[in-house]
Amino acid sequence: METAADSKTYLEMICYPAEKYLIGYAVRDKERLISAILSNALLNEPVGFEQLRKIQVDKSLETIGDCVLDFVIIDNFATKERYSAQDIDDFRQWYGNNENLQYFAKNCIHLYTYILWGPDERKQHIWDQPTTVILADRLEMLIGVLYLENGIGAVKEFLQKHHFFEELDIHGRSTARRRYV
Repeated sequence: METAADSKTYLEMICYPAEKYLIGYAVRDKERLISAILSNALLNEPVGFEQLRKIQVDKSLETIGDCVLDFVIIDNFATKERYSAQDIDDFRQWYGNNENLQYFAKNCIHLYTYILWGPDERKQHIWDQPTTVILADRLEMLIGVLYLENGIGAVKEFLQKHHFFEELDIHGRSTARRRYV
């Protein structure tokens, strides 16, 4: 029989890699973080701890993360240099588009290594499929978690720590070069 202490230890164990290597600190709401990194497909598998089955993927985190990310992108450009409103909106659309978020999540922070995938998803490397933006969605969910845990400053810190703007600038230049070669 699973005790409350066992459940807490299990949740801490699941969250530890993402907290230590990705986020940089322990979150207070472990279930919320797990909701952001838990694949629905895994919920269909026998997982050993009923506590994990009780945690549902909270898609509202994606909506919150999307809005917060838009704000951080706008704030980044509105406070650095003098750009027109149209320029700032163009930046928001470019840095926040799913293809760029998928690229960043996959190639820069390796988010797929922190997701609790179902066995078939892991075997098929679902995150590598050319039409998928599953990691973009999970990145927005993670941003939602960070925001709800510690506010906008935590999101800015996370993106700065992982060189979000710089990495996407490099990716954008590389993509543009490939189009013209």
